[in-house]
Amino acid sequence: MKKLLSTKALLILILSLNVLVILFQFIYVTPEPVINNLDFPENRIEDIQAIKQLEQINAEGWAEGSGYKMASVFTADADYVTFNGEWLKGNEEIAKVHQELFDGVLKGSSLANRNIRSIQFVAENVAIIHMTGAVLQKGKSEPAKSRNSIQTLIAKKENNEWRFVAFHNARIKRISLWEGMMMSFN
Repeated sequence: MKKLLSTKALLILILSLNVLVILFQFIYVTPEPVINNLDFPENRIEDIQAIKQLEQINAEGWAEGSGYKMASVFTADADYVTFNGEWLKGNEEIAKVHQELFDGVLKGSSLANRNIRSIQFVAENVAIIHMTGAVLQKGKSEPAKSRNSIQTLIAKKENNEWRFVAFHNARIKRISLWEGMMMSFN
């Protein structure tokens, strides 16, 4: 009888801890991230249009499931960091990895809610771009909130042509109490 009670008590304790972990996922320790829009420079209209065209080609390649087209806007030595920290080097590797994704878990997906938030020219031929968006999975009408991301891109103009030389993707999300607690133990 005592063993049965201790087993029940242990199960109740485990279930209670699971409930707490789940609850702590919905209590946030950080505010909702604020994403700003900055005005584009008025004296660089042609360059801005060229950069926007690169993003359009990238999105079209994604929607078509073409890693080659999606990566064609990047330089041969581009740096591309995915949302989970994978670092790809060069447009060939970017194309290869994305083609594998388009043929697998991202088959039929597209980019949604794309919004270039800022373009800052740090040199005559170099621009930093911030944009937001999300992956829309096949068959869905809206992307999951957990897929909202912000990207930082660097574009460079060589031989009168703009290409992306760097890309970094990060999820837009609040930090839950559980995540905050786990961070303090690392």
